[in-house]
Amino acid sequence: MRLGWLAAAALLAVSAVPARAEEPGGGPTEQTPTVEGRGRHWKVDGDGDISADSQALTVRLQARDLFQSPFFLSGRGMVGQRRQRDYDLYRWGEEFGAGWALDAKTDLLATYRLENFSTRNLSPDADPAFRDVGGSSTVGELGLSLNYDGRDEPYYATSGSRTRLTGDLAVRGWGGDYNFGRLEGDYAVYWTPWKGKTSGLWEEVTFAEHLRLGWTAPFGSSDEVPFFERYFVGGGSTVRGHRGDWLSPRRIDDQFIGGEVEFLQNVEARLPVFKGTFRRRLFAAAFFDVGRSYRKFSDFGDFGYGAGLGLRYVVHFWQVHGVLRFDYGVNLAPEDDDSTSNLHIVFGSPF
Repeated sequence: MRLGWLAAAALLAVSAVPARAEEPGGGPTEQTPTVEGRGRHWKVDGDGDISADSQALTVRLQARDLFQSPFFLSGRGMVGQRRQRDYDLYRWGEEFGAGWALDAKTDLLATYRLENFSTRNLSPDADPAFRDVGGSSTVGELGLSLNYDGRDEPYYATSGSRTRLTGDLAVRGWGGDYNFGRLEGDYAVYWTPWKGKTSGLWEEVTFAEHLRLGWTAPFGSSDEVPFFERYFVGGGSTVRGHRGDWLSPRRIDDQFIGGEVEFLQNVEARLPVFKGTFRRRLFAAAFFDVGRSYRKFSDFGDFGYGAGLGLRYVVHFWQVHGVLRFDYGVNLAPEDDDSTSNLHIVFGSPF
């Protein structure tokens, strides 16, 4: 058991190192786990980000089959900082949950998240989205999620699907300083259409498709959702080929303030290469991404597009698994000073 924890910590420590400095978004959508480990009665996974301007780490734990029942407990800890031209953001917090395994593939999970944020070193030209939350503040949030995981393997699937539907409600009376709600849906499907039907190269081509939708809105005495709870799109984990956050709403001096609506779709074709040498751990991929975040539903449209090629290496250590990913994306719809292409080096599968 100790080896598994050490492996998870080591992999998370080098979780994501972009080849170019990006500005990872501060939105609430959970990342695809960077590393994942499972035992008979436990599960651990996590994700992280290490770049020139941002460092973050999230670790999730689950204790399954409590007293030989379908119930389980979960915990999540997160810490991070983000240094930008007009502000610095520090965040730390925890989440506790209790769940019910409806069947072998489906869970229902209720959670409470208490997360602290500190916005510091605001410049005189900082957008009101940053100035209005200057200093320290807290989000207290109740959540309910339905999770289905029918993949053949959790770290690099070739068949099956997974679905996550989430509803969250943050209220000032629950330990936080803001009132807002959020609905999210995340779906991915994997299929290998020619497996067993032909021989040669095409037999092992796996197609993967991913769709993510998100919406958040304030209510009551809150006029806006704080920027660190909004959606940011662009970069190695969303629309590749673009710079980080570039497909997100901006305001004063092109400062990215995040959106209250998110749309993201990714399609990939994956193929194992050099199977004898790398024991089916090295994969080539071709991908196409489309998406953007928006201030309101009425702004929906005008998507950003990216396409490219990549290599992925599956890392195994005891019961802990992860994917080291190299993706070269081309920006198919450049805007202003956005990049025309980007090399993304990330520890973690895109979906």
